[in-house]
Amino acid sequence: MPYKVQPLLSVHPKPSEPTPNHTIRVNAPAIADAQSGVIEHGSVILRETKAGYQILASGQHAQVDNQLRAMAQADKTLDSIPELTLHDRVLIPALANAHTHLDLSHIGPIAHDPGEGFVKWVDIIRANRKDDDHAIREAVALGIEYSLAGGSIAVGDIAGAPAGRITDAPAHELAESPILGVSYLEFFGIGKTAPGAIKKIEHYLRETYPDSAKSIADSGVRIGLQPHAPNTVDRSVYRWACAAARSRGMPLSTHLAETPEERELIATGTGPQRELLERLGVWDDSILDHIGRGHHPVEHLREILDADKEHAPMLVAHVNDATDDAIAILASTNTAVAYCPRASAYFGAATHFGPHRYQDMLAAGVRVCLGTDSIVNLDTPDRISILDELRLLARRDETDPKSLLAMGTTNGAAALGLDEDRFSLAADTVPLGLLALPIEPGHPNTWSGAMHSSEPPEWVCIGSSA
Repeated sequence: MPYKVQPLLSVHPKPSEPTPNHTIRVNAPAIADAQSGVIEHGSVILRETKAGYQILASGQHAQVDNQLRAMAQADKTLDSIPELTLHDRVLIPALANAHTHLDLSHIGPIAHDPGEGFVKWVDIIRANRKDDDHAIREAVALGIEYSLAGGSIAVGDIAGAPAGRITDAPAHELAESPILGVSYLEFFGIGKTAPGAIKKIEHYLRETYPDSAKSIADSGVRIGLQPHAPNTVDRSVYRWACAAARSRGMPLSTHLAETPEERELIATGTGPQRELLERLGVWDDSILDHIGRGHHPVEHLREILDADKEHAPMLVAHVNDATDDAIAILASTNTAVAYCPRASAYFGAATHFGPHRYQDMLAAGVRVCLGTDSIVNLDTPDRISILDELRLLARRDETDPKSLLAMGTTNGAAALGLDEDRFSLAADTVPLGLLALPIEPGHPNTWSGAMHSSEPPEWVCIGSSA
């Protein structure tokens, strides 16, 4: 395996007397997950299996003591098991990053003045992204390393379209890593490019997708489609691509309601986004057949979001621009939202739209998960981490731990089509990984102390133990 992670349990001494089904107790000042919230003075009992570490028991120390005594009556190997105590750490499940652009990882963080607008930033990305498959895989490999350093075991990765070309090279790189999830093939198709976009997708789905999907079938990675955004993809192209994806069981994602430039184009047919399309030579007045009617971007895509809401709801990224009506549409169509807090702050979204309404979305029943966007907009050059998104929300909004953990684990897992139970500390589950979060020295509260730390997480265990 090209990606090396050294979890704490891999270096923890095995018992001096070998026992069948190696079992270990992990103690921490607190354990936490989306179901139970924060449990102070927590423990978990882990048994090593071919599928990973199965949780035999979890809870407060005293509760686990009682459970362990009861289990030992039937299984004498549990009479005496080794222990690992995590000092100044909170134990949580591994994280799910529902929206990221790993193929931009080679660029690194770039300073940005939101006052300069989104289009200037887009030009920087277009000038710096890699355009051949070997270089793209190298960039994605770097992003995978950063993601593992940040504690993510699952991603919704956007496989960009260099020079308009569809490539599943990122999916093949992900498939060789410990990370699971979806590689969404991004494409553009508006105005003059709309007919060609459909032909390119159709060609890929006919000639390349069957073999690619088969070759990565056992990796835990799936290939999906990502029409870029309403300001770069005609609704007719959305409609065709979504039908094509759903007929093959492919997941779907898109950017939505991200920028003021997007809202202006959709509502009025004018603004910097139109100027960009004209500069790129793709604008034609057919675009005005379906925009310029005063609609909000979410309203603009309502029929797309509603098309198969019972079976394959779409994952939409950002939704910085959320009206009451937009939230109602997202809830009624079972649309999942990947909110990227640091990206939102980086682009000054609150200045244009006010504070992000993720809490209102949650209250309305929208499945809100968390993403990082790319490392370009992050303040942690050594990692791409949902943990740092949790920390921002905990410090800025005092968001409760259960909501944070749901957005950072189970909601993201569900949006990516993964088993939510594998992002849990509940008994009888086999988590895809466990993390130890450092607690800020001297902080009087365990969870708050973990949220106020700036240190990266540590892996306790990851994936299969085989």
